[in-house]
Amino acid sequence: MANTHDKVINIALNEVGYLEKKSNAHLESKTENAGYANYTKYGKWYGLNPAYWCAMFLCWIFHEAYGTNAAKQLLAGKFSAACEDIRQNFISRKQYITSGPKAGDIVFYTGSRHAGANHIGLIVEVSNGKIYTVEGNTSGGSSVIDNGGGVVRKSYALTHNKIMGYGRPNYDDAPMANTPAKDHMPTANASGSSHITSTHTPAYTRRQFILDIQSVTGAKQDGIAGPETLSKTITVSKTKNRRHAAVKFIQKYLNTLGHNCGVVDGIAGVKFDNAVKSYQKAKNCIVDGEITAGKNTWRSLLGLR
Repeated sequence: MANTHDKVINIALNEVGYLEKKSNAHLESKTENAGYANYTKYGKWYGLNPAYWCAMFLCWIFHEAYGTNAAKQLLAGKFSAACEDIRQNFISRKQYITSGPKAGDIVFYTGSRHAGANHIGLIVEVSNGKIYTVEGNTSGGSSVIDNGGGVVRKSYALTHNKIMGYGRPNYDDAPMANTPAKDHMPTANASGSSHITSTHTPAYTRRQFILDIQSVTGAKQDGIAGPETLSKTITVSKTKNRRHAAVKFIQKYLNTLGHNCGVVDGIAGVKFDNAVKSYQKAKNCIVDGEITAGKNTWRSLLGLR
């Protein structure tokens, strides 16, 4: 039996009404501890909390529907917290279109934070000249909201000026997951409703990144960045401290965030430079390839701005 888009659409629809949290508490509840601090169960699963989460939500619903291997195949190769990274994967596999969307396709939207896709959603229906979607990290209304507060059903005209294009998962060719998948067994939460407990290996978290940077710079190791941690940072680039012990952790963290550094080898080279510039552009830092506190790149990486 082939994979179909019905599985992921049903899981996405079941998540409608989930509200992001103001802290790292009650993540499994749809409505408790609601706030606008970008803490979600999707970020917890991915290993990146708090953070913009529309792409992590998309990866999560595919993972819950099909299991790790099939989900990555359907998403053109890998999970990512960056919408543009996912879009580029579909482009590279020639599974990207700009017209004729269908239910089960992934839609990419432009935004204001950086070049490329700033937002993403799953198409659940196409009719009467509109796409109907389920999206994470958004809110209601007719406009594209790329940093809202919940999982919402939306609709847009096919001619909407924010739509960049569509990724088309190859549902028929993806490897089948067990049902339920070994890495995706349902359990019950405190309210008695079912949710998914994943054994997906977590991505490299900001807290672990901070701990590693604190370790190699001599700062107090507590996983919480502050003035003391920032004061210990050093300038890193392809021409300055390019082999410093911090480089491999920066490479690892940028890869996790969807800014491709390539192999984590502890050497800041051309890919490192490109990834840093990509990150700087996305975070409105000075785009020069240098990671310094004075130009806000270290502040951004450490979650201090």
